[in-house]
Amino acid sequence: MSHVSNQHRAVRVSAHVLCLDRGQVLLTRRRGGQGLAWTLPGGGLGFAEEPADAARREVLQSTGFVVEIGPLLGVDSSRGSGIAPVGRRGPTDLHLLRIVYAARVMGNLVVDDVTAWGSGAEWVDLGAVVDGRRVDLVDTALAWAWSAVPV
Repeated sequence: MSHVSNQHRAVRVSAHVLCLDRGQVLLTRRRGGQGLAWTLPGGGLGFAEEPADAARREVLQSTGFVVEIGPLLGVDSSRGSGIAPVGRRGPTDLHLLRIVYAARVMGNLVVDDVTAWGSGAEWVDLGAVVDGRRVDLVDTALAWAWSAVPV
């Protein structure tokens, strides 16, 4: 791949959860270049923040749910493009590292900024997820979870 001289590079590390319950999965909506799409609850890590702590915090902020973090399902590494960091112009070449944990909802709290990054959370039937628009991380996390289930 050729390097474009005016293109910035950045690494973004985020932590997410996969919550499954009675044939449903907890998802949030994310706005992207092609409109709204289902994604896993979670978001970016702060400097020196533990990934599991970031996952709990981000899920609470985006859904209002308190979760218990379970086992690590996997780490997804992908590359894409995005918006330049503040104070810079032009495209950004992004390396995304997405850490995914199994989790379960323990309760919920009322949070003022629940929809700061998306349009809220919903429990979605797994069949509807397969038929709906979603980010690739949803499929990846479901495959990890299903391969981890003993036969």
